[in-house]
Amino acid sequence: MSEPVRILEIVNAMDRAGLETMIMNYYREFDRDRIQLDFLTHRDWRGDYDGEIESLGGRIYRAPRLYPQHWLSYRRFMRRFFAEHLYPVVHSHIDAMSAFPLAMAKECGIPARIAHSHSESIDRDAKLPIKVAARRKLLEVANHYWACSESAGAFLFGEENLSKVRVVRNAVDLEAYRFDAGARESVRRELGISNSQLAIGHVGRFSKVKNHAHLVTLLAELRSRGVDAVLVLCGDGELRVDVQDMVRKVGIEDSVRFLGVRDDVPRIVNSFDVLVFPSLYEGISLALIEAQANGLPVLASDAVSGESLLLSSAESMPLGSPIGDWADAVIRLSRTGRMEGAIAVLSDAGYEIRRAAEELAGSYLALYANALHDGGRSCE
Repeated sequence: MSEPVRILEIVNAMDRAGLETMIMNYYREFDRDRIQLDFLTHRDWRGDYDGEIESLGGRIYRAPRLYPQHWLSYRRFMRRFFAEHLYPVVHSHIDAMSAFPLAMAKECGIPARIAHSHSESIDRDAKLPIKVAARRKLLEVANHYWACSESAGAFLFGEENLSKVRVVRNAVDLEAYRFDAGARESVRRELGISNSQLAIGHVGRFSKVKNHAHLVTLLAELRSRGVDAVLVLCGDGELRVDVQDMVRKVGIEDSVRFLGVRDDVPRIVNSFDVLVFPSLYEGISLALIEAQANGLPVLASDAVSGESLLLSSAESMPLGSPIGDWADAVIRLSRTGRMEGAIAVLSDAGYEIRRAAEELAGSYLALYANALHDGGRSCE
């Protein structure tokens, strides 16, 4: 039997987060006798998914972090890497910063270089000027433009290039998220949430962009009104301790459940009454797709892509709206209950993983077939 085609996925780290989970959703569905995924990460720790990747037959490599002061050593590493590992197809998921590994891939003759946009904004941190310059460079070094949505594609590649962008949905196993009344009862019992309590859910990394402080303020507003509400938070991250401190200062520790990173999110979301997503910006959120597959009402900030909101029970609200308006909306949405036929709506929109994985596998195989057989030329 011939060896499978190997595609190189370039990421930061394969921790349990949105784009990483999206990649794994596709990877699990591929016929791995035909296609394998290997990963070039930019962190020196083992990611949450590393063990599963290895069990599926994938290989994991670690590149230096993309710091400006390390550019020369990064360049040397990438030249050596592409000389030693001949990948005809590389697929980079680090948004504007994809310009750096893809520039080296181009220099080393890699025929198919995919840049994938997963967001509609750029973190305004110390590397912002570099990211802005990298976004301009990206159009020169990538030769395939992919995005999770049209708006994410327009952001990274420009409105004028939208016709060249392929939208690859953040597809999920929709059936895994079908509402289960038995699971709802057991999870709420495990979490100490009574049937009469209003459970507000959120799934996401504790980072600035996810805006957990807004969730804490929202819960405090509901509690001040006498609403018996509970906040359930799935995820981990650099700001978790800060959010826990805020919860203590507000005095609502008994009403918040910090669950950490979970591998049973499809089960956990059954316990929610409404999902609230007050992100400062967002592309197509996997957590929002999963929640809607469960039929959950959703309240998101207007900074979240409207392309994420597919059900009539999924609404957006300006972040600048008074917190009282957010509380009113949560109470109203929680009373609507779960929407019937949610899975059919999401499937029709292209979010069913089996069909989406078949299409993506076909694209990978076609790119591979059209690429140079040796995957590049020596960069030494």
